[in-house]
Amino acid sequence: MLSSLVERAPGSRGAVFCDSEGEFVELVVRDPILSHYDMRVFGAQMAAAWLNLETHATENGAGSIVELRLGCAGGTLLCRALRDGYYVVLLVAPGPPSALAAFELQNAAADIAAAL
Repeated sequence: MLSSLVERAPGSRGAVFCDSEGEFVELVVRDPILSHYDMRVFGAQMAAAWLNLETHATENGAGSIVELRLGCAGGTLLCRALRDGYYVVLLVAPGPPSALAAFELQNAAADIAAAL
């Protein structure tokens, strides 16, 4: 499913599926400049931001976080929640808008959630 996501999402450089502690479960790298280690780090780094935002949102009555988008030097990190604390991160290259990639991530997250 991650391979399909990376192929369908415009500008995608890679994707990583992580557990509730930020540990990678599966990953796909499309950009030859990136290593598997790079994608694991992107996934783990998203855990810190994700968990912090989730905690504050829940404590303040906003509910659970569904999606997070962060800009970085490598492009845009799109993160989508799954059940039981799992999440999927898609790295999109800088430049083109990431809206179509976010749409593809939303669809892939639904497929992955159904398979969990």
